[in-house]
Amino acid sequence: MVITALQHVRQCYSYADGKALYDVFAPRLLAGDDVTISFDGVSSLPSSFVNAALVPLLEHVSLDFIKKHLRFANTNSQMNDMIRSRLAVEAGRMGAHA
Repeated sequence: MVITALQHVRQCYSYADGKALYDVFAPRLLAGDDVTISFDGVSSLPSSFVNAALVPLLEHVSLDFIKKHLRFANTNSQMNDMIRSRLAVEAGRMGAHA
């Protein structure tokens, strides 16, 4: 299943934007579906967005699960680095499987 971020939020900037996107894709991912989030039209992701959109997943599943079942499309190196670093830091802090 592919979810295009900008079809669900006006921008990928704030904590509220991230929470809104989380509410769209997380139930599907946590139910066992493989999910791809497309960031088509987005040029960067701030940590506040990633903190709300992705980090809460670690309260329910391991980082390994996220790596296996959640993909990202139409990203750039800044976005990839932000996603990777925020998930890794929080997984380590929470004791999740890194």
